Amino acid sequence: MAMERGVRGHAGGRRMLGAVAALAVASGCPSSTPSPTGMEPGALPALPTPQSPSRPAPTSEQRYAGTYAFAGSEAERAGIEKAVDGATEGMVGKNIARSELMKRQEVRPTYTLRFDGKGNLAVETPGYPPEISPIDGTEVQLTNKYGDVLQNRQRFVDGALLQESRTHDGGGSTQFKLMTDGNTLLVTRVSKSPKLPKTVQYTLTYRRQP
Repeated sequence: MAMERGVRGHAGGRRMLGAVAALAVASGCPSSTPSPTGMEPGALPALPTPQSPSRPAPTSEQRYAGTYAFAGSEAERAGIEKAVDGATEGMVGKNIARSELMKRQEVRPTYTLRFDGKGNLAVETPGYPPEISPIDGTEVQLTNKYGDVLQNRQRFVDGALLQESRTHDGGGSTQFKLMTDGNTLLVTRVSKSPKLPKTVQYTLTYRRQP
């Protein structure tokens, strides 16, 4: 009898162990067998990181468009007088020529470069007539603040914006060169005439406005 109870006890124990093992599997307990994917059971596979779409490089018009205010030093202002004095040195009627030149070399407080999306550029400063012409270099006739009639053209040359003008007795240019920071604009102005012994040339610093 005792042996029979022992056999029945061992059989019941095996059935109990089998039931516990089945319950463990059903409840999701981790198995000692490694997952073939190398992940914990139930873990989701990692999704690939989405790549941001690359943006096209801005055009020259987009880079240059904006308003820039004069940010130069007194040394830059003094450089204008020095350039005018050098260009008029030794000429007859120097004082009159110097006065007319200095008037036309007035430092503009701001420049606004405005592109209309149709191939035209307007250079604007409060108190000055807007200087509008095609950006492909086509000449147009303009009258400036001082009543001078100019043949004016505007175009990009080697990455810089160049504005050129001429009259019956001379001409000049204004080059706008945007630095790599996208905010500093160097404005180089040149004036020349057969009546002047030398060319007037100087550079001013401007900063982009918000």
